[in-house]
Amino acid sequence: MNHDEMKRTVVAMYSRAAELYDQVGTREFTYFGKLLVNTLNIPIGAYVLDIACGRGALLFAAAEQVSDSGQVIGIDLAPGMLTQTKSALRQRSFKQAEVVMMDADHLAFRENIFDFITCGYALHFLNYEYVLAKSLKLLKPGGFFAAIMPFVPQDDENMKQWGWLFTLTKAIFPPDFIAPAAWTAPNRLNKPDIAKATLQHAGFVDIQIQSHVVTFYFRDEDEWWDWEWSQGSRFWLEGMSAEGLTQFKHEALRHLVSMKAEKGIPIKMGALFVVGRKASE
Repeated sequence: MNHDEMKRTVVAMYSRAAELYDQVGTREFTYFGKLLVNTLNIPIGAYVLDIACGRGALLFAAAEQVSDSGQVIGIDLAPGMLTQTKSALRQRSFKQAEVVMMDADHLAFRENIFDFITCGYALHFLNYEYVLAKSLKLLKPGGFFAAIMPFVPQDDENMKQWGWLFTLTKAIFPPDFIAPAAWTAPNRLNKPDIAKATLQHAGFVDIQIQSHVVTFYFRDEDEWWDWEWSQGSRFWLEGMSAEGLTQFKHEALRHLVSMKAEKGIPIKMGALFVVGRKASE
């Protein structure tokens, strides 16, 4: 699968998932999006670009920070995401925010105009070497690029609780199955040393890496099932045969019922914050 094929696959899947995306289950994109914006300390009046804005987790948090005197532009290539986020913008009456359809691999903005550029949970799907190099040009001197990369916490407790899911998923597919690049793309940049080196190569300085692990809870197994269809796991579900999907759901829900605690079904999720600055002239 070349990059253009992967892009078409990613755009189509996330457009199908848009109605549920970050609206069910843990809503981790909203949680970590707000946390990153707070970390950046974006000032009132700032000019912000949010790449692959999705349902607006970073977009809305940044819009609240910049207030009416600032501006936030969100771009995305998935029609379903744009439809949902435009509707949400109208409901919130944010005059300082807008979303437009644009391919992040072909950013069409003037150079040296943005104070901040953000990208949540999407840099790994993009031609990130181009995106980072172009972002450096679009930022004002001293401006910041910030991305969120997802990762699965590998501690013993989390693996003991959720290791069965990886085993079950693997068992549904043939032994010689190789997952398409789109399905495993998050693994491209989810290690601190790789992420840091990638931003350094693009020319960013003062690179900061923060690793966050948070325990979220699903209300019940049905909420987890809806959440599975709302984000990257959907690649795997849609790739299963009808019989395999039925088996997967049956076995997964059985496990989840046994995991339910007083607060619900716990899951640890990781987010890597990667922030780099454009050198001041």
